[in-house]
Parts: sequence; structure tokens; C-alpha cells
Amino acid sequence: MRQRYECDCCGACCRVLIVEIGWIDVLREPKLRTVTEPFKVPEGEAILDQNGEPIEDPDPYMAGANLACGSHSPCKLLGADNRCTIYPTRPNDCVSMQAGDDQCQIARDCAGLAPLEPVREAPRQPATGQGRKRKGKVE
Repeated sequence: MRQRYECDCCGACCRVLIVEIGWIDVLREPKLRTVTEPFKVPEGEAILDQNGEPIEDPDPYMAGANLACGSHSPCKLLGADNRCTIYPTRPNDCVSMQAGDDQCQIARDCAGLAPLEPVREAPRQPATGQGRKRKGKVE
């Protein structure tokens, strides 16, 4: 059986990791434009459309961006309660991170926190051998 983890809202992932922001992330959550700088397209290169043609005057965020988080500069979208203020529309990199996964455990270690422990499942109650009664019958 696979172990299950629950986020304890320590905020380590939002204080340690660098999150890559894609254009789709910016389209989904416009607030990302206010807290990141887009990647620079190198001189002489262009952003291409699906047909391989250069896009004239492309959105600067089409090249993506980084949301750099660190101990002295946590994610600017992290609330005072250690919860993401854009959780429903957070970047895909954030969506892919799961409580207890390798990235989570590395972030916790970098933040000086103990590893996140799996949730202990409550023991199942033994069957009593009695079924439900229905119209005078035991099922």
C-alpha cells in the first residue's frame, strides 16, 4: 500500500525551491506577472508559433519565467499563514509537487525541518458478523 501524506503547511516549498513559470501559468494566473521577470530571448532568436514562424511582438512571458524563492525571499504569493494565495491557479510546477514527495522532503531538509511523516491510518474495526436488518431479514 502506498503511503499517504498530508501537507502540514510548513511553507518550505515556497521558501526554498525555484519554480519555473510557463506562459500557460501566466495566462491562467495574471498575478504571476507582478512577481516575476520573464526570461530574455537571446539576441537574434525569436519565439516561434506552432508552424515554426516567428511571432511578431510576442508577449515577453511566452519565453517563461522563474519564481525564485529562498530563505530571505519566500514566494511573494505565500500568505502569512504559509498558504498559497493563488492556490487554485498556482503554476504547474507547484501543482506537480505533492506532500511527502522527494521535492517536499528536500525543501524541508533545506529549511532545517524534519521529514514529513506519512499519515497513520486508523486501524479498521473488526467485523462483528452481524449484518443490517431489513424487513425482518439479516443481510
